[in-house]
Amino acid sequence: MDTMKTPARVLGFVLATVVMFVAGSGAAFADAPTGSAWPEAADRGRLDNIVLFGGATVGLFIVVVLFALLTARRNYVPPAPSTELETTSDTTPAHH
Repeated sequence: MDTMKTPARVLGFVLATVVMFVAGSGAAFADAPTGSAWPEAADRGRLDNIVLFGGATVGLFIVVVLFALLTARRNYVPPAPSTELETTSDTTPAHH
């Protein structure tokens, strides 16, 4: 079996990108319904926009901070090495 060459990989990537772009943007070409099929939505006020966008931003910061606090831990710091040598009287090899 022959390996895939670089031009084929690039062509495959470009083709996949174009296909996904066309498939994903198909809904943008549809006509919007007219009349009573799509009633007019009520406009949001300034306070609603501040609560929606500002509250979502503040809420996201709170979630990130809580996650950071929950996952934070102290790193283990080993004790300083000593200059004393440990001797053992056991001469049998250790089995691992």
